[in-house]
Amino acid sequence: MLFSLFQSKCAICGKKAVQPRKYLNPQGKAVKVCSLCVPYAERRAYRKR
Repeated sequence: MLFSLFQSKCAICGKKAVQPRKYLNPQGKAVKVCSLCVPYAERRAYRKR
């Protein structure tokens, strides 16, 4: 339970990011995206960090 506090969440779906990848959202903020949401992030003009 304690380690679940340090898990990062996906910026798109809000679930636990299993294999997070770092992207820059359109506002320029660095966010983590799970491996399932990567195609969606790239369609929405998120840039790889």
